[in-house]
Amino acid sequence: MVHSPGSVGVLGIFGILDQIGAQERNIVALQQAILDKDAPQRVAQSRLYQRSHRPNMELCRDDPQLSLVEEVWQLDAMLSSLQQQLAEARGSLAHLEESRTALEKAIACKTHSLLVDKDKCMPHRRRYPTVVALAGY
Repeated sequence: MVHSPGSVGVLGIFGILDQIGAQERNIVALQQAILDKDAPQRVAQSRLYQRSHRPNMELCRDDPQLSLVEEVWQLDAMLSSLQQQLAEARGSLAHLEESRTALEKAIACKTHSLLVDKDKCMPHRRRYPTVVALAGY
């Protein structure tokens, strides 16, 4: 859950930092899952390729051939799904980073405003007469 920069205070920045950490861990896990599926996919594809180039054998559509084709198809679909999840996670991480930057800018602006008020405006306000003196009492 990402809040707008204007409605989130210091606790919000910590929440966004937690979400960024979780999203980075999710991205690492997705990348590892993709790497883990890459080797079995290459093995299945090479077995399928070798099967199609057997000497003195016609191309046949027997059960092992069909199961190899199904395995390659499933691995391709799984890798495609993992790639899409990785792209979505990276997009979400980019959005969280933008939110973090906006919050940090808002916090810096407010800190600067407080500093200006304390250092520049307070000395002038101290010289003004009190409300009681202005009211004539």
